[in-house]
Amino acid sequence: MTALNKDVLKPALLQDLDDEIAAAVVAAQQAQAAAAHEDNQPENQYDTLSLEAAYLAHGQSERILALQQERIRLAQWAVPSFDEDDEVALGALVQLVHPQLGERWVWLTRFGGRRLTVAGIDVTLLSLQAPLAQRLLQRGVGDDVSWQDSSGWVIESLS
Repeated sequence: MTALNKDVLKPALLQDLDDEIAAAVVAAQQAQAAAAHEDNQPENQYDTLSLEAAYLAHGQSERILALQQERIRLAQWAVPSFDEDDEVALGALVQLVHPQLGERWVWLTRFGGRRLTVAGIDVTLLSLQAPLAQRLLQRGVGDDVSWQDSSGWVIESLS
């Protein structure tokens, strides 16, 4: 039986995105305030502090939009369920176990490149393009997986 549940992971990921969006909003507001502040107005053609702050504010705004779009896609994503007899595919939560290195949890999502800690367990989110995800695809419980010069990993559970 899997110790983690994707019904808990998805809300945790949504909260992580909400936190990142909130931090980006604060950063954009600070950059906008810096761009408009009277002390940062250019005194000559080489004084670019205000312009640099405006560019930073614009970049933060674009980042906020991208994060919001990612959050909308995640909220609409119907996370599939897997049985122990299924093969690893998009949406699978995989527990890997190594005799010396312990266990590792990975979740194959469209939102890779993140790490969540839920109930004291670290979960790495992998996109399908990640090398480890490529090694896991179409494998099942009990299959051996090798990566990063480390063999002996076994898929212990799949959900």
